Amino acid sequence: MNGTAHSTTPFEPDILLPEQRVLPGRQAMQGERLLMLAVLEDALDCYRKCRRSRDAATRLLFDETRAWVESRDRDTLFSFESICEALDIDPDYLRRRLRETSVGGAGGDDARRGRGRSRRPARRE
Repeated sequence: MNGTAHSTTPFEPDILLPEQRVLPGRQAMQGERLLMLAVLEDALDCYRKCRRSRDAATRLLFDETRAWVESRDRDTLFSFESICEALDIDPDYLRRRLRETSVGGAGGDDARRGRGRSRRPARRE
C-alpha cells in the first residue's frame, strides 16, 4: 500500500447519492419523492419510445401510459397529477410538451433541436 486511507481502482463506479441530485436553491429529494421521480421518468421514457410502435404489446403499453398521463385523477398517490404536484411540476405543461414532441410538426422538430421553449417542466408558482 502507498499509505493512503483507501485506494481507488479504475473499476470503482462513481456513486451519486440522492442528496447530490439537488440543484442550488432546491431541497433534496428523498424517499417517496425519489420513487415518484423514477415513476415519472419511466412513464416519459415509455411515452417517447413506444408512441410510434406497431407491435401490439408495445402499443398497449403506450396507450396505458398515455391514459395515465392524460388522467386528471388527484386522489391516487401515484397518479400523474399527484406526482407532478409532489415534484412541483406543472402537469399541463408536461402534457403539452409530450404532445408537441410526439407529433412530427415544426414544434416537435424545434424541441428536439433545442429551439423554442425550454425543455424543463415549468415549476408551479
